[in-house]
Amino acid sequence: MKRAFTLIELLVVIAIIAILAAILFPVFAQAKTSAKVNTSLSNIKQLGLALHMYSTDYDDAIVHDYGTSYTSTDTWVGDVYPYVKNRGVFFDALVPEPQGDDFEDPFYLGFVYKWQWITNLSLNVDGYSRAFGGTDCNNIDWSTYRQRTMTSIEYPSERLAIAPTRYANLPFSWLRFYGIDAAWPTMDRYATGWSWYQLIWDGRREYPGPRFVGAFADGHAAKFGKEKFVSYYADNPAASEATTYTQFCTVMDQKNLWKFWGQPWSGN
Repeated sequence: MKRAFTLIELLVVIAIIAILAAILFPVFAQAKTSAKVNTSLSNIKQLGLALHMYSTDYDDAIVHDYGTSYTSTDTWVGDVYPYVKNRGVFFDALVPEPQGDDFEDPFYLGFVYKWQWITNLSLNVDGYSRAFGGTDCNNIDWSTYRQRTMTSIEYPSERLAIAPTRYANLPFSWLRFYGIDAAWPTMDRYATGWSWYQLIWDGRREYPGPRFVGAFADGHAAKFGKEKFVSYYADNPAASEATTYTQFCTVMDQKNLWKFWGQPWSGN
């Protein structure tokens, strides 16, 4: 006759299973996240190459971030779409892709956007697409701008063109970001509404490390992390690299981060 498990033996088996589960489940979750990061890296690389195809077809001009109203589709997404022919490529694989064509902004009631406005793989406006007026970080003239050209960018392999963004905890984001804002996030808080400063950094909700993915002006895609930001800590300001805008400009110079984010006042 077969001997039945004793209570102690059964508890030992349950404990072993629990230990194995505690070890393996995080490994499986990490593998799943890594796979999604790789998918986003692949998507963003496709977009980086599509930007080059667009520029080739339009006499070296870099795509404009948007044209007319929120109800139109003439954004950089709409302009680049014919080169990829896949809506999903414009959305970060780490966040479920929002479905539908029209999206109401829950923080600004009455604003309804076409999907070409709310992608969460977003364009670097002031460091890649447009060049504004002014002479330096402390003297930028946002009232005037010109469109950049692909060949005008001095360090294309280092210039961020597209990055994943987050709009609070929504499944969608915004088609563009300003590098000069995104470079200086509050590192110990998440945005609870709209924030130009948190658009990229808040991707740490999903990205491990955090190590984000980005497409660069030369068309390649790669990961980047905290070293590309100027830190500000709301709960411990003394630990910040910059607590004022003037300090931020100085740190950007010291860390040579303009190559990465781009100078808004320069066409280079």
